[in-house]
Amino acid sequence: MKILVVGSGFIATPVIQKLESEGHELLTYSRTLNENLKCRQVVGDIFLFEDFVETLLWEPQVIIHTAWITTHSRYKNDSSNHEYARFTYELAKYIAGTELEHLIILGSCAEYGHQAAASTAGITKLSPNNLYAQQKVQAFNSVRETLKESKTRFTWARIFQPYGPKQDMSRLIPYLIHSLKKGDPIQLGDTTSIHDWITTRDIASAISWLIGHQVSVEVDIGTSRGFNNVEILRKLEELLGDSTQWQQFDTQNYGANQVSIAGKDSPLLRSGWMPSDSLQTGLEWILST
Repeated sequence: MKILVVGSGFIATPVIQKLESEGHELLTYSRTLNENLKCRQVVGDIFLFEDFVETLLWEPQVIIHTAWITTHSRYKNDSSNHEYARFTYELAKYIAGTELEHLIILGSCAEYGHQAAASTAGITKLSPNNLYAQQKVQAFNSVRETLKESKTRFTWARIFQPYGPKQDMSRLIPYLIHSLKKGDPIQLGDTTSIHDWITTRDIASAISWLIGHQVSVEVDIGTSRGFNNVEILRKLEELLGDSTQWQQFDTQNYGANQVSIAGKDSPLLRSGWMPSDSLQTGLEWILST
């Protein structure tokens, strides 16, 4: 199939490599070239929509939209969230009258907000509590409404806690690995919240599955298993054969006893897809790269 991927970053890269290995023809549209990709790449700015739509003359059968702000220090409330949501709506509006077969957009578990139990797509109420999550929800609603009479199949895939090689060093797992290897003190501000950690290669596998199988509009890409930050640290210590003195900085009302896990009845898991990595094999993979 001809597949256009919007974005070529941390999550998009393994998705592209996975789909290429399966024989699909890939084209990417991104602000920068990615030297790790073999496929044809177009450099451009999605916010210049008239320039972007020229790429659609390639007539892809599937579009996978991965682009959004992810800078760890500012993504939650950065004003660019509005621009990404606007692009997402414009994309849906443009393709509504085309022959595109399938539009896949990457959402986020942040759309669920603070939950006390696992979240299941299509069942759990969306409760976004920052601008990033709010604009994701707004984009989802606008695309769903725009494409409801369209022949284009639409999938909104909410990704839980991704990790993998070449992740931003300010993210938890790269930070912990770097600190453990250097013997630096480790600060954990949240030791009680439970997160569903999923490797980028499992995310790529899930996207491939969604292309080949009929699943509901809303899906969760997660493992349905959760770990708190202390458990992640202890597992890394075990794998590295070392330990460290860590300090807990417990900020009141931040992350206390929150649960961010994909429900076991999530539509994607019910459809037959299953992640391949456990926490152990996922961390081993990162440490070996």
